[in-house]
Amino acid sequence: MNYKMRLKFACKFKLPFLHMKFKIYLYSIARVSFGIILVLSSIYNAVKYSGFLDRLDRYFSQVTIFDSNIIEAMAPLVPFEEFVIGFFLILGMFTKKALIASTVLFAFFTLFLLDANYWFCAGIHLFLCIVSIVLLRKNNYDVNSIESYRVFS
Repeated sequence: MNYKMRLKFACKFKLPFLHMKFKIYLYSIARVSFGIILVLSSIYNAVKYSGFLDRLDRYFSQVTIFDSNIIEAMAPLVPFEEFVIGFFLILGMFTKKALIASTVLFAFFTLFLLDANYWFCAGIHLFLCIVSIVLLRKNNYDVNSIESYRVFS
């Protein structure tokens, strides 16, 4: 067997494996990056909490559909929810549940901000919702998280 044939044979069987490793690492990087974005965003909103509450007041003054006292009472807890979801994504714990919660959260934020006529912020939250959905759909590549190692079987 000459060199070219051996190279073709080796590439034929190693590339799918390398391709799978690439997808696994890409998923892990995307999951951790998404978690870091959520944690940093929540820390910023918690540090500048009065500014966050001022923005909420502006949003609630312009909404028509989502004008509810329950939503208005729960809205100040958003940075803490984002922190917990991001923390779980970084650590790789409860990733599926955290991604479902982030999908619901960002879908609701998108609709709420569209109702408040903040199109740019709604677009950012729509993008984060899509990222969350993609990570949720590609959950089979999540083999580098704590959750994937079954310590207690």
